[in-house]
Amino acid sequence: MQPKQTEVQAQPTTSDLTVNQSTVMPLGSPRPHHVALSVPNFEETLQWYQDKLGFKVTLRRDLTQLSTQQAFLELNGFRLEIFARQNSARAQPPPATVPDDLLVQGYKHIALAVDDLDAVPAELKRRGVRFLWEPTVDEALQLKLCFIKDNNGNLIELVQELN
Repeated sequence: MQPKQTEVQAQPTTSDLTVNQSTVMPLGSPRPHHVALSVPNFEETLQWYQDKLGFKVTLRRDLTQLSTQQAFLELNGFRLEIFARQNSARAQPPPATVPDDLLVQGYKHIALAVDDLDAVPAELKRRGVRFLWEPTVDEALQLKLCFIKDNNGNLIELVQELN
């Protein structure tokens, strides 16, 4: 019995997309702006991201109409938005391992590029950061990577490009 073959359609190239941006690319030139996390412990989470990873708080406010606290943190142009709403609940328990996280659909993790994944883990461990996956090399992606957890169990991937 022969395996079923699937026809693969050619993906448009960059030049195909820029020929007529008004019809092909309705967003123009989209680029990342921020990642948002909803957490149970606002102050503790802000402190964790500042102390452990070096983020700086750029805005914090109360959204009283939503019974919610909000903050933006930034690190080297990467923005993280933190929400804490009264009576909120976590949709799923935090994953125990990186493979366990793949059993649940939806957003998986934040990835931060670092310059030296040989030096970074020692400093993060000194700061009490919990590692779920020690640094390893993914030859196919040409990346060295590892996973840590924040104070609420959210996964953060650290990557170093090897090329």
